[in-house]
Amino acid sequence: MMQQQQDRGLEPTVLIVEDDDDTRRVYSLMLRHSGIRVVEAADGGEAVQRAIEDTPDLILMDMNLPILDGWEAARRIKSDPHANRAPLLAFSAAVDSIADLRRGSTLFDGFIAKPVTPSELVRRVGAYLDLLSRCRNARAQPASLSAPGAIS
Repeated sequence: MMQQQQDRGLEPTVLIVEDDDDTRRVYSLMLRHSGIRVVEAADGGEAVQRAIEDTPDLILMDMNLPILDGWEAARRIKSDPHANRAPLLAFSAAVDSIADLRRGSTLFDGFIAKPVTPSELVRRVGAYLDLLSRCRNARAQPASLSAPGAIS
């Protein structure tokens, strides 16, 4: 899927919001090597700004961030009319954040628990991007093509 997007000139963009510089760099490098454009933010305030300016396809949001924590940054991104409606994935080792997500938070569309190996992160992000691509393609199909057996 990611190769198909590159062939069409539609490189997917992922915003990684992580305050640990080394972790952010390693994950960014791995995603870039797999054909994904990466935008980085080191705190919640920068995450909101990047989500608006760079229109990512997917956002990986650490929960324990300076300036604004992941919850508040997610709230601001979801409520801003200029922000892309990119899915937000919580990206955290904080057990309480994961427990909150499982109880039904509507701010996040999923989560990836840390620690995660860079290769596992690439696999998981690739799966989300594949799903997003299929959903977008399905919405773009004419109604007669999306309803098998329909009489036109």
